[in-house]
Amino acid sequence: MAGVVICTTFAIAALGVEQNSVWDGAGGRGATESLWSTAGWLAAVLAGGAAAHLAIRRWAPNSNEILFGIVGLLMGVGWVFVARIDASLASEQAVAVLLGFAAIAGTLVAARRLDWFLNRPGACVVVAAALLAAGSFSGGADLSAGAYEPPRQWLNFGSLLSVQPYGLAKIVVVIAACGLTATAPRWLRPRFIPHRHAAGASAAAVGAWALLIIGADLASSVVVFATAWLPLWLDGDDLVGSDVPTVPRSTRAKALSGIIVTYAVGVVVLTTVYDRLSAQVHYWLNPWTEAAGATVIDAAFAISAGGISGVGPGLGAPQHLPEPHSDFIFAVIAEELGVLGGSALLVAFTLLVGIGGGIAQRAHRTHRLLAAAATSVIGLQALLTIAGVLRLLPHTVGALPFVAYGPLTMVGNCIAAGLLLAISNASDAPRVESQQLLQGAP
Repeated sequence: MAGVVICTTFAIAALGVEQNSVWDGAGGRGATESLWSTAGWLAAVLAGGAAAHLAIRRWAPNSNEILFGIVGLLMGVGWVFVARIDASLASEQAVAVLLGFAAIAGTLVAARRLDWFLNRPGACVVVAAALLAAGSFSGGADLSAGAYEPPRQWLNFGSLLSVQPYGLAKIVVVIAACGLTATAPRWLRPRFIPHRHAAGASAAAVGAWALLIIGADLASSVVVFATAWLPLWLDGDDLVGSDVPTVPRSTRAKALSGIIVTYAVGVVVLTTVYDRLSAQVHYWLNPWTEAAGATVIDAAFAISAGGISGVGPGLGAPQHLPEPHSDFIFAVIAEELGVLGGSALLVAFTLLVGIGGGIAQRAHRTHRLLAAAATSVIGLQALLTIAGVLRLLPHTVGALPFVAYGPLTMVGNCIAAGLLLAISNASDAPRVESQQLLQGAP
């Protein structure tokens, strides 16, 4: 079904691009050929999805089937719109999608020794620190001349490849935090931090502050901080070691509230005194004051032009948007598919988060925290990205998961999806086996 939807969207977009080019007087023939010429990459994307499905049937046969269906649909539709925006990016995005499918399969294979990886969080800490440092080299806005642009944190390797390290760093930070949580009873004395999850979450909080101060990346900072601390609610009394005492829910609620309030106060203070963050808030509240704030205004005009049903795939004007293939791809989809298409995208992410939350509730011990954190990474990134485009929140760095352009971001989100599939398979396997036994009983 997902393949049919993807192919139909591609065909309609190709026809729309042809018609749009004729209206613009540019000659529709060349535009149509440039888009239809990417059909080979579409076949590669569909083949990669089929291979990933076979890998899931091989290594995670009891996992949630709807989860991969939603992920594959988002990746395929995202590739169609990236190719529609810029046909020259079709090959790069197809490679990113294939790498994402490979990341899902590789995660399923590696997750067979998931506890072994969680018990060695040092490697993840080193990788996360390297990615955070790499992303900080290119970040930042130029405020010296009074100009402003949202921080990008893109690393350019000549004209061949551009990657966004923060997209992968977020999931690596989360895995490292869960690994520190799993090993905390070995080296953490309960009288210092009574709850074992505070060890990994505190380490992740350091990464969140680094993203905020060094990279001026408010969205990624919020995602890392929230995914590290919010799963504290799910930990409950499911402890790893008997040497860690049980913490009542009321105590956890007070601690979590205090931590969130402290982080929120710190963010407010930084956005007041730190130019790179205060500029983001200024242009969020007053986008009409300067030409630099016109990015979200252009997105608003594009979304309003789509109306309820949209202008049609391929008939929009994404060339008027900055970074339409990454930061503002939701505005492109909302313009061409309308409120209905944008709402369908929101429903897809809502279902994805709901399925991930159900997987987390059925999981045990550190796997429960890891599933909740992986779900939060995807859900919060989608929420902050879409809210930034709609000007409900400040627009910062943000690639819509599984949809927007970006190889490392795609790989990071697919690793999170692979972890959810692996944990779902491990949690649902006993239930499936018991049902099979009951069905075969006399």
